[in-house]
Amino acid sequence: MDKNKESKYLAFDLGASTGRAIVGIIEKNKLKLEEIYRFPNGGIQIGESLYWDLLSLFKEIKNALLIYVKKHGHDLNSIGINTWGVDFVLLDEKDELVGPIHHYRDKRTVGMVEEMCEVVPKEEIFNQTGIQFMELNSSTQIFSMIKNKSPRLNITKRFIMLPDYFNYLLSGVIASEFSDVTTTQLYNPVKKEWAYDLIEKLGLKPEWFQNIVPGGTILGSIQDNIAEEVGLNKDTKIIAPLTHDTGSAYTAVPVDMHEYKEGEFAILSSGTWSLLGVELQEPLISDKALKYNYTNEGGINGTIRFLKNITGMWLIQECKKLWDKDNLGLTWEDIELEVQKEESFQFFINPDDHNFMNPSNMIQAIKGYCKNTKQNIPETIGQISRTIFECLAFRYREAIENLEDIIKKKIRILHIIGGGSQNALLNQFTANTLNIPVKTGPSEATAIGNLLVQALSFGKINDIVELRKIVKNSFPITDFTPKDVTRWNDAYNNYLGVIR
Repeated sequence: MDKNKESKYLAFDLGASTGRAIVGIIEKNKLKLEEIYRFPNGGIQIGESLYWDLLSLFKEIKNALLIYVKKHGHDLNSIGINTWGVDFVLLDEKDELVGPIHHYRDKRTVGMVEEMCEVVPKEEIFNQTGIQFMELNSSTQIFSMIKNKSPRLNITKRFIMLPDYFNYLLSGVIASEFSDVTTTQLYNPVKKEWAYDLIEKLGLKPEWFQNIVPGGTILGSIQDNIAEEVGLNKDTKIIAPLTHDTGSAYTAVPVDMHEYKEGEFAILSSGTWSLLGVELQEPLISDKALKYNYTNEGGINGTIRFLKNITGMWLIQECKKLWDKDNLGLTWEDIELEVQKEESFQFFINPDDHNFMNPSNMIQAIKGYCKNTKQNIPETIGQISRTIFECLAFRYREAIENLEDIIKKKIRILHIIGGGSQNALLNQFTANTLNIPVKTGPSEATAIGNLLVQALSFGKINDIVELRKIVKNSFPITDFTPKDVTRWNDAYNNYLGVIR
């Protein structure tokens, strides 16, 4: 391929609240982004259950392709889709959906981790998968179906992840992409295959689980009927990038790989969730990793994202929804100004407390936590928001300290990427409490990683080092240096005293 010729790629970045279609054009070792379509997403409550509307999402994907053709013409190198992890699709013998698809926050998994560990001991599950325990894991979700004798399992023939399903609809090819597979807690990263022993012990059928392909695999060309419907060239390729959004985001971290070696740079993908960890060449499965509940997820070129899942901007997003209902008209800048009006370190919460998983009212949940831990109650927008931001920063410090204890290396720098990297106040709080340099950006890391892996698949980029140089050349990076460290140290100890 002529590396100087303009190439166009299309990334679909499907998130829990929004889906976006972003065109990427690589020219002279720089990537230019153009968002051409944005559409809402979210769970649909039906009775006691929470579902995703996948068919509506696929309709939006096709709408985006129509818009692409209108703006850019018929030619497109490739399409790549990434979504959140853990949620999956069950198909019948005709490769059709066996039923609606549950949302990972659905309450069917409450208490199921403990019940699953009665069938297979916790240590055995971790030793086979290296994945942290959360109620939302694919393993826990499907175990709840077994436990509740779901009739859908009687007609199930295939288990695939959400982005694999969309790739199937576009290409006609069924395959399971590595990075998203690793989020299931049904994959063995040491054997580099499905955890068949665990799968059978949980009562699942090994034949349900499909061939695993690495991120960057060209699955094939777009199906003729879809190409004709939207007007795309039939040679347009469907690529499975790192289909797990965090996998794509970690790929796009603009780290200097010559200055910082393995385990010396940490990455925080900041969005609804905060995914904080390091990039390793091999999985790390140990007693300490289990104790601290760390996870081994798949990364670029078969690397491991050794990380901690932390509740992230979800907390403030849910509060803002309630303030929006009161017609307060708050922007994120307004919230930051309200935070700066308030005194620091007045209230402490554990962002990962179970009560914050999916409460009907996040503000009341925060107030309830403070009341139950015998603290004063935050009342104002600034107090509630400051509590969230300070305690997220403290939670990041906990995660870094535990990470250093596990890998026996000192983290020298933290890169924050994703939408949450635009929150300058939280970035500064994080630098203060970690007492190491923090670099932020790009905010569009997930889409960037998706697009550049597509280019890598075509040979437009040589390797991951060049890929990350392109990121660094193309997007602004902001530096935050630690301030007021002693005071933050004292407050961190107070935080630990409350949450423990």
